Amino acid sequence: MARSKSDIANSAIRIFLQDVGRYYDTARGFDPFVPKVSQKDELLIFFNHECCYCGAQISRKSISLDHLIAMNKAALGLHAWGNVVPCCHSCNNEKQQKNWEEFLLSKASPDLSSIRKKRIQDFVAAKQYDPNLNLHEFAGNLYEDVGEVAMTLINLRYKQAENGIQQLLKPN
Repeated sequence: MARSKSDIANSAIRIFLQDVGRYYDTARGFDPFVPKVSQKDELLIFFNHECCYCGAQISRKSISLDHLIAMNKAALGLHAWGNVVPCCHSCNNEKQQKNWEEFLLSKASPDLSSIRKKRIQDFVAAKQYDPNLNLHEFAGNLYEDVGEVAMTLINLRYKQAENGIQQLLKPN
């Protein structure tokens, strides 16, 4: 549950990136990435049932999904085909918000990292994902607007609660 203005605004950014991702997938001729079982299977097949970072074997049950470009206010990666890759739970937990290319280098030798990087880049290209989409202005405006609206509503409810409590505390 959101506990501050920034929590609420960050949640709005994530919803925005999911919605824009659905639109972006549809515009590129893909079913929006949900992920369905068939979509997970497609990822597993493309990456040979391996974690795209460390190469560990993964299955439909053990797959974890990572956003190459993080879904946050700073990076603005979409929840869309080409930005979601299969990985093991360990790598997903370890990577967090790190740059995927730098993280990849920490998981394997330079030669192996190069092979895995090419595989990821091939996937991004196959899905026609543009990692340089510029959504910063829209997201920034949304972040500020949602934060302000949230604080206005919270303050309004606080005043109502305060008035109600004062009424209860008045002597009869």
